[in-house]
Amino acid sequence: TDKILIVGDVHGCLNELKALVSKASEYYNAQQNFKVVILVGDLCNKGPHSADVIRFVRLQKNWFSVRGNHDNSALAAALGDKKRCSKQSYEWVKNLSEEDVDWMSQLPYSITIPKEMLHGDGDGDGDDKLVSTRNYAFPNNFIVVHAGFIPGVALEDQEVQTMTTIRDVMETTDVNSKSGNSDPKYSYYQKHESDEKPVVAWAKAWNGPEQVIFGHDAKRGLQNEKNATGLDSGACYGKKLTAIILPDKKLVSVDSEKIHCPIRK
Repeated sequence: TDKILIVGDVHGCLNELKALVSKASEYYNAQQNFKVVILVGDLCNKGPHSADVIRFVRLQKNWFSVRGNHDNSALAAALGDKKRCSKQSYEWVKNLSEEDVDWMSQLPYSITIPKEMLHGDGDGDGDDKLVSTRNYAFPNNFIVVHAGFIPGVALEDQEVQTMTTIRDVMETTDVNSKSGNSDPKYSYYQKHESDEKPVVAWAKAWNGPEQVIFGHDAKRGLQNEKNATGLDSGACYGKKLTAIILPDKKLVSVDSEKIHCPIRK
């Protein structure tokens, strides 16, 4: 099979992860293994089986993950960060092996899926309403990142904080500018900043050319914008764990077993 599965924020929900991959394979991939499985990061924290998720993902063949903010925090705790080590919520890192910690330390902040890999053979059928991708060439690459990007900034210039924590951007273009450049400029939006200028979800403002698949925003839930797809559907909050199958762009999800972590108001 040439299909690729990209999974949303797992947050220690190992049973849901296994159930989701099994469902995706059974219903949409003829019970075959996917060519590649990629996770959008935040493998750990909040859910019940953080160390087990990390080990499980590490040991699977052709599985990869980008690095999320919770993965970074857990790695810091595992390496002895005093502030995090003092918190009960990081007790679980004691169950990580040296191999687990080493693997986490090498997680990239983004993974690019070349468009050439997506010249798929998806058949599609009436029941599932899949769009046939036979002989279809995607015009641009896909990029998997945990949180997102600032529109208009070159990928190589995106900062770690942006890639692991961004949700919103603020339009910084001076509307009175006479430069003649009609493309808006954006900056990372911090909650404490003034709202005098327009604030928007970065994914709505993202014009590509790359198609981005990301997580990190359970409050908004699934986001299906023109050039960006957000997969965080709140698995650890008792909602759903969601994945997308490429090249079909088919969304598949499973219900959470229970509320593993209450939502902070």
